[in-house]
Amino acid sequence: MAEFLSQDEIDALLDIAEQGEDIDNATPADKVVSKEKNYSIYDFKKPNRISPEQFKAFSTMHDKMLRDFITDLSAMLRKIVDIKLYSIEQMTYGEFILSIPQITSLNTLSIKPMEGRIVIESNPGISHKIIAELLGSGAVNTSDNLDRELTEIEVEILDHFYELVIKNLYRTWDDVSTLNFKVESKDTNANAIQIISDHEIVLLVVLEVTIDEESGFLSICYPISYIEPLLGKVVEKVFSEGKNRKSSRKRDITTLISGAKMKIEAIMAETELTAEEIINLKENDIIVFNKNATSASTKVYINKKEKFLTVSGVSNNRKAIQIQTNLDKEKQETLDTLRVMREERITKAQETSENIRRLLKEKEEEKRKGKY
Repeated sequence: MAEFLSQDEIDALLDIAEQGEDIDNATPADKVVSKEKNYSIYDFKKPNRISPEQFKAFSTMHDKMLRDFITDLSAMLRKIVDIKLYSIEQMTYGEFILSIPQITSLNTLSIKPMEGRIVIESNPGISHKIIAELLGSGAVNTSDNLDRELTEIEVEILDHFYELVIKNLYRTWDDVSTLNFKVESKDTNANAIQIISDHEIVLLVVLEVTIDEESGFLSICYPISYIEPLLGKVVEKVFSEGKNRKSSRKRDITTLISGAKMKIEAIMAETELTAEEIINLKENDIIVFNKNATSASTKVYINKKEKFLTVSGVSNNRKAIQIQTNLDKEKQETLDTLRVMREERITKAQETSENIRRLLKEKEEEKRKGKY
């Protein structure tokens, strides 16, 4: 609950007062009319085909893919590379085609046993760099026109990179479903690739690849109509892994602390003495404790913290204690603190309400004086 009224709430109260409405018998919160819009904009041309939970799981799955992808690409190029998940967006296929360079490198892949195809696009900013690295030069010729189409030899060389991408895609999706990614076509003209109609919705995964401070984008286009049956499995797999990690971590922590030694003390009686009384103690003096000698109740301290209320006795000819109740003083202290905080919030809210009423009253008096 908010501790103070917002500016919108104050303005709304002033508007109510100016309209002559009675607010004396109602709290300010009951009369507040929010000025914010209570609706959201929905574009029927681009309907949301996936839920936020599915979107989050899909993003997590591809973010995990980057770990192995970075290692494999670094090994292939024999240098350190950096790959980041730049964005995942839901858009139409036509918007995807418009978002990539007209002249670029594209591969279409079948995803058997699922119907349809997906598209992988490597824009010139990174494809020319990878080709140069694979040829051994490492540097892209400054006179080279990045807008030109790749030659047949360059396309064949870049296939080594696409094979690496497909390998990591297969590894990522294998945890969800067995998909057979197979290259069906290659092209350098974005308009030549038409796997679905322009108004169909796709999920576009964009990876930013950085090599020697030169960056480019690798895009993976998933038509939602083809992968929609798998989105539920993606959610189940990703979130189940999270739960398993938590339970596994809990077991590890339990195992680590289970062997920790704790000092347990059973105190049958307690008393308080001043320093002077302790100094003056002598033989045959009697110390009186704070409870009756016939009481068998005992307090148990664990690591010098009061924890249990028990009863003392004998079990199998050995001194023993039987736990009766749990004395969780830390929990009680927390509850007391929360009660104090709640009372403070109520007091502040009442003070705020009184201030608002006073301001409204002053404004009403100013209006009356203005009329006279």
